[in-house]
Amino acid sequence: MSGFEVVLDDLKSMAKSFADEATTYEGLVPGFLPAAVDSGDAVLNEAIKGGLELLAILNHQMVRAVQIHADKLAYARDSYERHDIDNRKLFDDLTKDLP
Repeated sequence: MSGFEVVLDDLKSMAKSFADEATTYEGLVPGFLPAAVDSGDAVLNEAIKGGLELLAILNHQMVRAVQIHADKLAYARDSYERHDIDNRKLFDDLTKDLP
């Protein structure tokens, strides 16, 4: 064996941490965005508004990316657990009639 070991509780803890941090980040997003200012130039005001909207989109995409990682960790944990149970059942079935 290569020394690789999966600890289900660690995966569960990591998934929860990622999910919690995604929620925390989402709560912080409004504070990341400064208020739009009036520059006195309509074209510049539109550019500022567009830049702020882009920042809002990027922040929400970052929240989603962190949540996706949480979901993937939870899926990996569940998958390992399912396979572990399947392997154990197979072992038990193969050895139940042995003396």
